[in-house]
Amino acid sequence: MYLRQWGGIGRQGLKAWQQRVRILPLPSWPLLAGAGLAADASPVSAAVLQDIQSLNQPGLLPGLGIAVLFGIGLIASLRRTFRLKREAAETQKSLRDLEQYLNEAESAVKSEPHVLLTWRDRSENPARMAGSMHGAAHVPTDIADFMDFPAWLEPDSASVIRDALSRLIDHGEPFNFGIKTSDGDLLDADGRTAGGLAALRVRPLAGERRQVTELTYDARKLAKQVERLSAVLDGAPFPIWIKDRDNTLQWVNQSYVRATEASGIEDVLRNSIRLLNEEEINAAEADPASGLVGRANAVLNGSMRALDIYETKQNTTSSRFAIDVTDVELAEKELERHINAHASTLNRIDTAIAIFGPDQRLRFYNNAYIKLWAFDEAWLNSKPSDGEILDALRARRHLPEQVNYREWRDKQLSIYTNLEPQEAFWYLPDGRSLRVVAEQHPFGGISYIYDNLTKEFQLESRYNELFGVQRETLDNLAEAVSLFGPDGRLKLFNPAFAKFWALAGQFLGDQPHIDIIAQIPTLGPDSRSAWQDIRYAVTGLAENRKVVDGRLLHAGFVLRYRAVPLPDGNSLVTFADVSDAAKAEQALRDRADALEAADRLKTSFLANVSYEIRTPLTSIGGFAESLEYGLAGPMTQKQKEYVQNIRASSDDLKAILDGIIDLSTIDAGAMELKLETVDVALLMEEVAERAAMQLSKRQLSVSIEIGDEASNLIADNRRIEQILSHLLSNAVGFSPQGGSIRMGARRARNLIQLWVADNGQGMDPEFQKKAFERFQSRPLPGSHRGPGLGLALVKSFTELHGGEVTLVSELEKGTTVVCTLPINGPAKARTSGQSAASKAA
Repeated sequence: MYLRQWGGIGRQGLKAWQQRVRILPLPSWPLLAGAGLAADASPVSAAVLQDIQSLNQPGLLPGLGIAVLFGIGLIASLRRTFRLKREAAETQKSLRDLEQYLNEAESAVKSEPHVLLTWRDRSENPARMAGSMHGAAHVPTDIADFMDFPAWLEPDSASVIRDALSRLIDHGEPFNFGIKTSDGDLLDADGRTAGGLAALRVRPLAGERRQVTELTYDARKLAKQVERLSAVLDGAPFPIWIKDRDNTLQWVNQSYVRATEASGIEDVLRNSIRLLNEEEINAAEADPASGLVGRANAVLNGSMRALDIYETKQNTTSSRFAIDVTDVELAEKELERHINAHASTLNRIDTAIAIFGPDQRLRFYNNAYIKLWAFDEAWLNSKPSDGEILDALRARRHLPEQVNYREWRDKQLSIYTNLEPQEAFWYLPDGRSLRVVAEQHPFGGISYIYDNLTKEFQLESRYNELFGVQRETLDNLAEAVSLFGPDGRLKLFNPAFAKFWALAGQFLGDQPHIDIIAQIPTLGPDSRSAWQDIRYAVTGLAENRKVVDGRLLHAGFVLRYRAVPLPDGNSLVTFADVSDAAKAEQALRDRADALEAADRLKTSFLANVSYEIRTPLTSIGGFAESLEYGLAGPMTQKQKEYVQNIRASSDDLKAILDGIIDLSTIDAGAMELKLETVDVALLMEEVAERAAMQLSKRQLSVSIEIGDEASNLIADNRRIEQILSHLLSNAVGFSPQGGSIRMGARRARNLIQLWVADNGQGMDPEFQKKAFERFQSRPLPGSHRGPGLGLALVKSFTELHGGEVTLVSELEKGTTVVCTLPINGPAKARTSGQSAASKAA
């Protein structure tokens, strides 16, 4: 028991213990002198002496007593000395045996790598540290470093051993578990109490015990992680639930409980309360890569919310959690509305814009971009790359000429890796000048802005030219030009101004006030009056300033003056010698009267000639019809064809004459309309039936479309029939073999629109400008060429009804002519429908 208790004290402890043991010295007995012993005699000698003294009674011989006492004391002292020597020898032998045992124990302890720490009380630092694990594990050798567990242990191990030591020292709770160093070494930590001491022993592990400890350590670490994960999941701000293969709930978190307004987790599991109906999950937005199952709507805490459902599958269970994306969904919708509005706005501007994504592929383009480069919209919708578009532009010669195109192309594409915007001017081979701005787009990628500066550059060039010659122009003008400022002083004048009014250049150069100029003594009464009017126009208040225009006589000349207030507050005053113009004006007025008389004569002549031609034409038609019916005898087939051609030509000529007469009547203002209710659908069918021969000859098809409330209108039935006939004839002339023609009517407020459309060759822009002029005709090659009065008559008849005609045509796509008429007749149109007619058209 003794060695076990002190087995760990070592050599130093043994020496300290030896100092605590007193080895008594042998007593030195002095010679007895007189009747007593020495004062430093041992207790035994003192007792013997006391006995001897007790025998020294009166009557005994003094010498005999002293001798007896001395012999007894001597014998006792010798025996005491021998006993003490024997005990000292035994003690020395025990010490040697104990030291040998301690050395053997210390050798045995040091033979196994470990570290032992002991505590005598509840202090934080241990009293002693023994042992070493040199070569077995990296462990601090200093007590202070060893007790700094976070410095050399993993965080979990440092926390566990700190708590375990606290319980061991305070309450004597033993422990044994594995800890791991920051270097990955697994150690066995064993805490015990013995003999009033607390001891911690740390040693490395090996073999089966290491495997068991590793499993225990991993299990404890895993349990800690599970505990933390459970706390995190249970405290997550979004619903989480776990279900088995049978779709039965196994676990839910507190957010799930709050969302379903249940009393607790047990209530949810017992009653299988569902957060949402899984059949309503929209799988169209699923993303298997991120685990997104889809999006669903559910009522959370009394309000409808949008949730993204994510799922993680295990062997026998699956975990799901719902993320509230209501705000995101609203933001996405709002962003989509903004993007659509932004795109709509961009499509209406004249500046070409193209946006490329981070992958350098086209994401957006506006209508101006298509118009600028004339790209196929279907190809643009395929999202070509920026480099492909540059190659396509180069193939069309729509890029600036480059010596090294590849190098220039790479430089253009470097904007994707450059945060600074780039601006460049492209001077294209076709003469266009573009300012190209490329900058980073907020959503990634690059946005290009193509600003067509061709007109601006041309205007700037022209402005510079004009500015350069302005002075020369003013100086060489025959008209007098002057500019007066808001203060009434002369700011600018040309030499003609000084010449007209015989004023010195130095005087005018001093910017005299208009009052001084208006009071020049040489001015006549007529000139003085004109200058007063000009003075009021120049110096009057802003609301009273207006254009002053008139004529005056000065020095035998007729001068026309004009004072114009300018937006900047200045006033422009001009004087022109119109003496010759006055004479020419009178001559022109006389000539205009003569031309009007000639025009009336021409109109009268055409009308009279038309009436005179109709009589023999009627006879020709009658005779041809008689011949066709066989009244003059049978005819051969060839003769019948000739007679039919005669009748057709007569009908055409009659139509031309009728058109001329109608136009003449309209020009003369003598045509009257016979208003009645017109059945539009029936009238269109009749017009199409009369044109059946022309349609069948060219294998054309006609379709009639009548809109709601567009079947009737108040108009002249005959004139409306002529309008539709001329429009259909015009469509037949422009339609290719086997084409299709569409006729129809639709109502727009208090107006009705009659329209005829074909899918023929269309009209070029130049011909469209004069399509409604008289004697303009350009049908398809091989088709009948009319006199060019059809559209002119359509325009005249429509305007006579208080309406208007519009024409929309595109080459190779066809022509559509729309006649907009007041549905209640021309009288209504003059009062309320005329402005609406232009809007509806």
